[in-house]
Amino acid sequence: MKESTLLQKLQSPDWQVRRSAAKSRNATELVLLEALKDDEPKVQLAAAKNANATEPVLLVAVRHENPYVRLAAAQHPNATERVLLEAVQDKYGKVCEAAARNLNATERVLQVVMENDNWGLRRAAAGNPNATERVLLKALGDKDREVRETAAGNPNATERVLLTALEDNYWGVRIVAAKNPYATEQLLLVALRNKYWDVRDAAAGNPNATEKVLMVAMEDKVPDVRLAAVNNPNATEQVFRQASIDEDKRVRQAVAHSDKASMIVKIVGALGG
Repeated sequence: MKESTLLQKLQSPDWQVRRSAAKSRNATELVLLEALKDDEPKVQLAAAKNANATEPVLLVAVRHENPYVRLAAAQHPNATERVLLEAVQDKYGKVCEAAARNLNATERVLQVVMENDNWGLRRAAAGNPNATERVLLKALGDKDREVRETAAGNPNATERVLLTALEDNYWGVRIVAAKNPYATEQLLLVALRNKYWDVRDAAAGNPNATEKVLMVAMEDKVPDVRLAAVNNPNATEQVFRQASIDEDKRVRQAVAHSDKASMIVKIVGALGG
């Protein structure tokens, strides 16, 4: 459909006709800018959500008097840094949060959010998969533990970030860091030296744990940590052998019931080592 036809439809007295023009996959920048001036909120919203929305369109949308239009701009996959920088300073919290969660959010955008007084917005920024090491380290210095937990669990967390998280004064942050599936062998070995057994338990159960990590876990004084190592999907025959002669019955039984352990090791475990 031509631009002139869509512009003509925007003049219709029927708001549904105008909305169809604003939703059109052929809508141009001019069409969407005109639709944002419409008196009907549903037409405005359709324009702000249109996949063809450009930066100029989204800048108009993010400054719109209708908060739902601003929210749509903050959520839009075409939102640029410029759009999101305006969105994160919106008076409507949901608009700020949407911008903080937007996958196009840059380090600059997330840094602005990390200065916000609202801990929920800071948590949203800490959880954004685009968060850089600098943003995550900033989040780990946050006074709110939920912000720090979110940073420790971020899939983009680097080894430096996770090592910092392991030193947090709140056990929950340390556990989340030890559970992070992107944790390196070095990180997990550090976690296994933590004085809190539940942190060591989380490291032993980490799906990224190597044989070296699991063998260290098998030397832990707490049976639950050793059990987590045996139940780890990466457990090897060497781990099973060690577990088969463990003093704890639950650890030995875990070997006997494992589909990965060899028959001989299973028998040893079933006989109690």
